[in-house]
This record gives sequence, structure tokens and C-alpha cells, in this order.
Amino acid sequence: MKKILINRKIVQGPWGGGNNFVKSLYEKLSDNGYTLVNSLNDNIDLIVMIDPRYDDLGISINEIVAYKKKNPNVKILHRINECDARKNTNDIDQLLLISNQFADETVFISRWLRDYFIQKGFSKNSNVIYNGCDSSHFYPQKNLENKKVQTPIKIVTHHWSDNWMKGFDAYKYLDKLCEKNPDKYLFTYIGRYAKEYSPKATNLVKPLHGKELGDELRKHDVYVTASRWEPCGMHHIEGASSGMPIIYHKDGGGIVEGCEPHGVSFSCVDELAKKLDYVIKNYNGILSNVDYKFLSFERCLNDYLKLIQSIV
Repeated sequence: MKKILINRKIVQGPWGGGNNFVKSLYEKLSDNGYTLVNSLNDNIDLIVMIDPRYDDLGISINEIVAYKKKNPNVKILHRINECDARKNTNDIDQLLLISNQFADETVFISRWLRDYFIQKGFSKNSNVIYNGCDSSHFYPQKNLENKKVQTPIKIVTHHWSDNWMKGFDAYKYLDKLCEKNPDKYLFTYIGRYAKEYSPKATNLVKPLHGKELGDELRKHDVYVTASRWEPCGMHHIEGASSGMPIIYHKDGGGIVEGCEPHGVSFSCVDELAKKLDYVIKNYNGILSNVDYKFLSFERCLNDYLKLIQSIV
């Protein structure tokens, strides 16, 4: 029985999308006959490297490289889901490129992210596998095909990160829009948020995950994401899977690929009111383009399973 190590620990409760991916991949591989191990002391066939950094939640690239030197037959699958552009940092790109030198296979979570690293010097063969979400938690309301959107229009977004790059300039604009037009717009922000945000008319909801998050999302009509340069993300996938058209920023990075079929882009916050009106007028037409199967964990995890089966 093949042994696999995923180098990130699972965190219980509300956390980022990467944590949900690790948990689901762990379950998928276990269900398909692989033995999942938690340390580098075992005779491992494959290491799935999610994040090469050293912290309390994972096994670092230095430890992985040391293990591979002693056990040269072990394969390394590197899933790249980060970049410096996402949070205005300056240390992630180089770390990922250096770490990737030891990888036997590479997966990017969007074409945009792959192209981004090609410009940084990445030149190996690679795969693109888009994220998916748990369709038992994130699914549309019944009889959504002919939904009549009532006023106030219920707008929602959610984020685990409180980094300003998640789009808080747009969320501040939406807050002012709701303050001026309370009978027309209602905006809900779910999750952690930047200290500078300080909204007045926005409905703030604590961080949620799983079924609780899905139940809350389904109460709304339109999902907005203003996140910039996102490698791919999970929030917009969960929003669309819950039965909402997406309004997304044109500089959303990998998000753009995931939203184009069932969304509308904006380039500056002043366009949001106009884009909301457009989405409402074309609501059912836009919503009919949502491919719920493609957005599901089932499709995503099956893609990873096929790749892993080809490696070990």
C-alpha cells in the first residue's frame, strides 16, 4: 500500500481554503487505498508539498529535501497556490521557485498563476488543477432558475484573510452605497476584516465555515469579490456554488478564470452600482452558466487522484 505525506496539518474550525483542500485530499486518498502518514520517519512513496514554509502547521522544504537525500526514490508533488502579488509580500515567489527545484511534478491552481511564475523563470512541465468546494455544503436554493430578485438586493462576500488586498476599498464603497440606499442594497461581510475597514451600514458576520457558511451564503442574491491578484481562491467558488452570479475585479488574477462564465467584471469601485444593476437585469441568464459539477470538490479531487496515480 503506497504511503503519502501531505506536508500541512489539518486545522479544525474556520480557516483558509487551503486547509479545506488538505482535509478533503486526505479523505480522498484514504478512501482510494493510500496510507496517509504524518511524519518523515515512515517509508514514504509521495510527498504532497502544499506550502514549503516552516511553521507549526507543516513540514518545511528543508526537512523534505533532507528526507529526499536519504530516500531518493520518494516523489514530490508541489502544489503552488501562492505568490507575492497576492498580499504585497516579497519573499514567497523566490521560496516557491527554489523549493520547486526538488519537485517531480508541479500543479498550479490557475493558468494565471502558472503564467505569473513562467515570467519569474519557471520552465518545467506542469499541470493546472482548479480548486473546488464541498457541494454538500455549498449548493443553490431549489427552483433557482426563475428567481425574482427582490429589493433590497442582498449582496455578500466572505474572506478568512484580513489583508487589504482582499478588496476592502470596494467593500467600503459598498458600505457607503448601502448607507445612501438602504432600501435598494444590503451588504453582508462574513469573516475577518482589516482594521481600516470600519463599515457603518454593512451586516458583519463572524467567520463561518462548512454547512454554516453555505447556509448563510444561500440567503443572498449576488456575490462580490474585489480581491486582487489571487492565485485562485475558494471564496468565489463557494459563492457561485451557492447559486449566485459573481461580480469580480478585473485584476483578480486566477479568480478571473473561475468567474468569467458566470460573472461580470469591474475595474474600479465606482462601477459597482452599475454592475449590480446589470447583474440583476440579466440575473437568470448569468446564473444559467454556472457549472456546479466543475466547481465541486469531486471534480477537483478526482483530477488530483488521477495525477497521483500516474506518479506512484
